[in-house]
Amino acid sequence: MPYKQIFELIVTIKDTDFICYPIITKYQKQQQIETDDFECVHLVYALQDSKPIVFYIRCINGSKELPKYNFSSYLSQINKGSFNELLYLVTYYVFFKENEANLSLFKDNHSTGALASYLESTNGKLLYHYQVEQLYSAITNSTVEEAITFRKAINLKRPSAFEKAKTMLLPSGESLFDVLTKQRFRDFTLYPKIKEAIALYNYLNS
Repeated sequence: MPYKQIFELIVTIKDTDFICYPIITKYQKQQQIETDDFECVHLVYALQDSKPIVFYIRCINGSKELPKYNFSSYLSQINKGSFNELLYLVTYYVFFKENEANLSLFKDNHSTGALASYLESTNGKLLYHYQVEQLYSAITNSTVEEAITFRKAINLKRPSAFEKAKTMLLPSGESLFDVLTKQRFRDFTLYPKIKEAIALYNYLNS
């Protein structure tokens, strides 16, 4: 695979001369972020036909130094042709702890049996919303619509959904509540960044 250059930097949010400025302002509007709320923007992007493609964007305050373990270092560890691994990368990047430099430390290598097959495609500790639906359907033999309704209730942190999850047992003997609690990262459900992963996959494989 030919080398594809990817840029990573932190820029001042008001830098109107920066090539990604239109993308930054669009992101601010979408997220309802006021310009004075943050000092800088952390970006990972590439240029294609002289136009920027942004794979990661985050408004930040404070230091303009890049993380100790940057995007490129994680990118070098994964299979660049794997959409699942790229999805994992763009979703988790900047949520790594500094002492966990090795990407594999976040992968779930300890689950066995039926539970392992459910978690196989997560590549990490977090259960994406479709894995929650898979687990629910496998236990209850419910329809897709019922599984989606349950997953939404979990994402909204409704007590009734968590109480229901405590009564549902997986083949491993753990309750669905135990699995959800253990696999969720930083106590919230993070939706995968599908568009960013697709853009990165296409760029690296074009």
